[in-house]
Amino acid sequence: MSDMIRGYADFFWDALVLEIKGEMGRRDLSSRGLGRRIGKSSQYMSDRLDGGSSKTGRRVVLSVWDLAAMSQAMSVSAAELAARAHEVAIRDLSARSGATDVGAPAHHGEDLPTAARRGGGQGLRP
Repeated sequence: MSDMIRGYADFFWDALVLEIKGEMGRRDLSSRGLGRRIGKSSQYMSDRLDGGSSKTGRRVVLSVWDLAAMSQAMSVSAAELAARAHEVAIRDLSARSGATDVGAPAHHGEDLPTAARRGGGQGLRP
């Protein structure tokens, strides 16, 4: 796997988590509340949305089921969340690599992985 693809995957993951958190914020929905809607514990949600497993410290990757269930519970399409995340990942990866002049990095000066680890959560759309 090329470094560019691996880099894109990391940026996309972080952007997708931020998009989910942003949608939760717009709906005034906590991770515990979203977990209840999809039948999962608050720990399950935290492992996926807050940077990793409390036991291992390793990132728990969102499954297709996770994305589908979360998006359905928030009445937004999984494709819409993924499309938003893709746009941000491409923009931020391009900015990081210097491939294009896309202006300041997203999230008020933070790079996307840092914002995701911090918990971003304000959403990526105006």
